[in-house]
Amino acid sequence: MTQPAVRSKSAAALRDGPSTRKRILEAALKAFARHGFEGVSLRTIADEAGINHQLIGHHFGSKQDLWNAALEARFDDFQEFHEALSVASDLPDPREQFRHCVKTIVEFTIASPDIPCIHYHEALINRSAEKNSDRYQRLLEQQVTRYRTLTDRLLTQLQDTGVIAQMPVDDFRYVFQGAILHRIIVAKESEHFSGMPIEDLVDAHTDAIVRSFTR
Repeated sequence: MTQPAVRSKSAAALRDGPSTRKRILEAALKAFARHGFEGVSLRTIADEAGINHQLIGHHFGSKQDLWNAALEARFDDFQEFHEALSVASDLPDPREQFRHCVKTIVEFTIASPDIPCIHYHEALINRSAEKNSDRYQRLLEQQVTRYRTLTDRLLTQLQDTGVIAQMPVDDFRYVFQGAILHRIIVAKESEHFSGMPIEDLVDAHTDAIVRSFTR
């Protein structure tokens, strides 16, 4: 691209600030989910957003600042997800509580697959580290802790009513969460063999999880 073309593209993006910022955040989430933080450059994100890479610095600063902003941009989605989870404990039937919890997690993960992918990238990178990176610690404290608090409370209630097996809640959650997430993470494999898009399998996947974990 010639210098005048670059300047023209940058000037147009600056005039359209909010729209450009949104495109950058969406491109960043997809790139971080696909490649991990270390595996993606600002130029790659800029190319996916269709902007000059210098505009990322103008709107966000560093790559770390962009990573933080990309997750913060999903704050409203997380809030809705947490509120939907909290509704489960208000339902009168414990089995319906469990089904509501499962379906809420399935729907959120299908709608936002970038979130668990980013989480797994960070978890794998930090697995052999002596200390969690600031980035991973931030993710755990700002997003994962709230999710664990809500699900642990509900799972404990369900154990007390005998709907699900008695075992340490931490052990149950990781097995339960793995069962929910795996099919969604390998969605292309599921779609290849089932012939159905993953979005059409919400109820089937939810029911399979419920039947597998309830007594």
